[in-house]
Amino acid sequence: MSGKRNMITVKNLDFSYNQRKVLDNISFNVEKEDFISILGPNGSGKSTLVNLISKVLIGYEGEIEVGGRDIKELNPKDIAKMVAVVPQYTNPGFSFTVAEMVMMGRHPYISRFGTEEKEDFDVVRGAMEKTKILPFANRKFTELSGGEKQRVVMAQALAQDSSILLLDEPTSHLDINFQIEFMNLFLSLNRKEKKTIIAIFHDINLALQNSKRIMLLKEGRIFNLGSGEDIISRESIKSVFGSDVFVGRNPVTKKIYVSPVFNPGVDLGISSQKANKYLRVHIIGGGGAASPVMNLLHSRGYTVSCGVINTLDTDLDTAQMLKIPYVTEAPFSPISFVSQNKNIEFIKSSDVIILPAVEFGFGNFSNLVSVKEAISSGKKVIVIDEKNIRERDHTGGKAEKLYRRIIRDGAIVVKSENQVLRRL
Repeated sequence: MSGKRNMITVKNLDFSYNQRKVLDNISFNVEKEDFISILGPNGSGKSTLVNLISKVLIGYEGEIEVGGRDIKELNPKDIAKMVAVVPQYTNPGFSFTVAEMVMMGRHPYISRFGTEEKEDFDVVRGAMEKTKILPFANRKFTELSGGEKQRVVMAQALAQDSSILLLDEPTSHLDINFQIEFMNLFLSLNRKEKKTIIAIFHDINLALQNSKRIMLLKEGRIFNLGSGEDIISRESIKSVFGSDVFVGRNPVTKKIYVSPVFNPGVDLGISSQKANKYLRVHIIGGGGAASPVMNLLHSRGYTVSCGVINTLDTDLDTAQMLKIPYVTEAPFSPISFVSQNKNIEFIKSSDVIILPAVEFGFGNFSNLVSVKEAISSGKKVIVIDEKNIRERDHTGGKAEKLYRRIIRDGAIVVKSENQVLRRL
């Protein structure tokens, strides 16, 4: 990529929340047409970095330049013309139509007392066509599904007509079909329209398949930055995430991929305890959230099951690799009554139910209902509350309400899967 000009330059960036340093001496350049994925554990500073570049957050030390200009000298409209942000979820607070939501992306180009012009309507229409939302342009945003809403948010960002896109886990709660659709769109924008993209991804393999470069963040510092081939290894993942993985090569795409390593002798720094092989533990799965605790309990000798998980989910790969019984659902589909009933049967036959930090949408909400039924029937329930439920609730508050009810009814709350062992 030599010879291309820098679109973003970050030098010696420091940022703190309430005297707690979140970013520590961050420096890097993003060249035109680059596609950088940011990976790191929760709390490593990923979203903070994106919010600083887009000037959502201020009060930093160091330098941030966009298009060769110091963002401290740019007003919000200038920034919006250069940088568009696609969050993982948005709630406008009012009942706007889809077309109105997308038109908001044109506000940087409309004067305070001006009105939309033909060019604005043409750009909005083009953005809706690219994201396939034109057929429901007049529907209320609040009436849409999660995947449809995310398309609208993407269209709004495209309507800004900016050269830089910042993506903050834009596919984290979407079904696999929407994930593929969105990634194809991002790649098209990057390769055909020459958009520069910085994206935060939860899924390492998603980043590996699509990025030109990857940034590994650990405790607010850049651990490494480079191509996936150069920086993603068993050692680097273990250093950044604290997880042992296998790094192989996809036989079809020829690109590297990451999958968990299951080593019963792994030393997790927890005082050894003898597992009760007769204790049955059922883990609620989804989006890879169950994999770490499945691996942990299986390696310690517990009898484990998992459900309901979608085909192609990382949790399914984990269950199959460990030969753990599971309940599965077809890809792209909400949990059916049949699958839910199978899940409840597993719950009834188990002694302990574990709820990891699963992302909840309307498609898998019945998993949370099953946990509520478990605690109501007197089952021991352990909740791994390592990520705020509000950030994982994509049902408009419905999941959060039930989640907090489960905790009030007596669920044991822990902050990580390692703490589960002490509660069994």
